Amino acid sequence: MTKEEALKEFAYMGATWFGNSKQHFAFSAYCRLQGWNKLADKWKEEAEEEWDEAEEVLNRMVELGCKPAELQEMMKTIEFPFYDDPKQQIESDFQPAAIEEMSKLAQAFADDYPTQKLIQKWIDGEKDHMAWEAQYLNYIDKLGYENFLTAMM
Repeated sequence: MTKEEALKEFAYMGATWFGNSKQHFAFSAYCRLQGWNKLADKWKEEAEEEWDEAEEVLNRMVELGCKPAELQEMMKTIEFPFYDDPKQQIESDFQPAAIEEMSKLAQAFADDYPTQKLIQKWIDGEKDHMAWEAQYLNYIDKLGYENFLTAMM
């Protein structure tokens, strides 16, 4: 991967997180309205983390010399579907391949320690994210969907 390709992929991560954050904030609000407060809290926490990560991408891109006009094009928000069903949301969001993709991106920044360190921090966060989603999917499988939703109240 060339440095230019790596920068575009880095900016794409930020755009993805802005879009994911919006999706997760909306889903959190919906869960709270349904009375699934534990689920709402988890998705709100995830939305806030993603927003922070998107901001970190933006700040790092500026530090690397990108101007606002360049960022406008590079970081157009990626839109994600909104779901009403918690299982569907979790299944849609569960993307273990993202860790491998981020690892490749970190390698592309081998000569840029601050950026590589940021990406490694995000990889660790993504591993945690995948773990709780896998755990929730396991709960749904073991408890049954209705019992899972009751436990999320």
